[in-house]
Amino acid sequence: MNIYQFKRAAIWVAAAALAVGSSVSAVQAQAQDKTIKISVLIPVSGPGSYFGVQDRQGIDLALDEINKTGVNGYKFKVDYEDSQCAPLPATNAIKRALDVFKPDIVVGEECSDATLAIAAITNRAKIPLLNAGSVTMKLTESGYKYVFRILPDAQQQADSLADNVVRNLKAKTAVLLYEKTNSGIDTADMFEKAFTAKGGKVLGRVDFGRDVNDFTSIATRVASMGHIDVLPTFALEGQQVKLTQALAQAGVTKGGGGSAIQVGSIWLPWGFEQKAGKSAAGYIRIVQFDPNEQRPIVQRFVKDFKAKYGADKTPTHINAHTYDAILIIAEAVRRGATDPESMRAKLATIKNLEVTTGIIGFNAKGQTQDLSVIHYVQTTPDLGWKTLDWK
Repeated sequence: MNIYQFKRAAIWVAAAALAVGSSVSAVQAQAQDKTIKISVLIPVSGPGSYFGVQDRQGIDLALDEINKTGVNGYKFKVDYEDSQCAPLPATNAIKRALDVFKPDIVVGEECSDATLAIAAITNRAKIPLLNAGSVTMKLTESGYKYVFRILPDAQQQADSLADNVVRNLKAKTAVLLYEKTNSGIDTADMFEKAFTAKGGKVLGRVDFGRDVNDFTSIATRVASMGHIDVLPTFALEGQQVKLTQALAQAGVTKGGGGSAIQVGSIWLPWGFEQKAGKSAAGYIRIVQFDPNEQRPIVQRFVKDFKAKYGADKTPTHINAHTYDAILIIAEAVRRGATDPESMRAKLATIKNLEVTTGIIGFNAKGQTQDLSVIHYVQTTPDLGWKTLDWK
């Protein structure tokens, strides 16, 4: 081989190596690109921080299971942001997530005011938002095409609650207790409308800010309102613990020897009773998830949750609905979603999908319609749960 032939051979070998290297790099890049990026906005700090802890547990468990094999060749990658259950921090968090992480879909927030703030931004950016924990009707009626919600909204919950307290408790009078937020006001308004339409009478409405810690004066005021059958209560867990205790101490509720029954919608997780103590006895409320339900998907979730987090740990509805959010995203990917626009399109096709909280099926407004996600429980004297056969 002369020097000219040697050089030509060397060039060919180098070109071949470069081609092979480029091919390998392309394959690696393609493999890396097969990732669904999920931004999760949850309250890690602030009064709703208990949401954030439980949200992450549910998501992490789902990721463990899904990323073992992937979905259609895709793995899921999650970025967590602290949205603090408030509009301004949530706004800053979603802007940061969209600029830096560039998600295919966003999961969040738990609190309605924060959700409304981020929904406007994600909708403008044409990034799907899958909401698991907000109830405000403003989200239902927003007209946003990129928003989907798996929690029953304020009207769905309030209509069901009003119907059941009239039908099953023969309730005729009520006093409404609720926080001054979109979720609290909407649920109270919807309950009053449904309850009065069925012949009930609302004796009073008492609202309060999230800065209230002492509910003695409110309980005293309620005690002066005459005979009360039910006390619909809509607030975060920390305040509900104190309010429930104050009502019992004032002798208003069953937990304090009174006759009124405290009732509520989906606000309180499993474990509330242990925090409120004997004051919570008799409390009836809607839960999004009942760990006592015998559906195989529920019992499998409970088993896997205990295996990961401890045999003494029972999953709450908060754990369950974020776990379900990942299952729903996985179903959209299974149907062909690969980017934000196809994710939105595939989520819109979901009907009759069984998850741990019930059956999910989105309507044209992105709201789940099947009321199997509404379960009723009552606190027993030993601070356990009694599942009620209410529909």
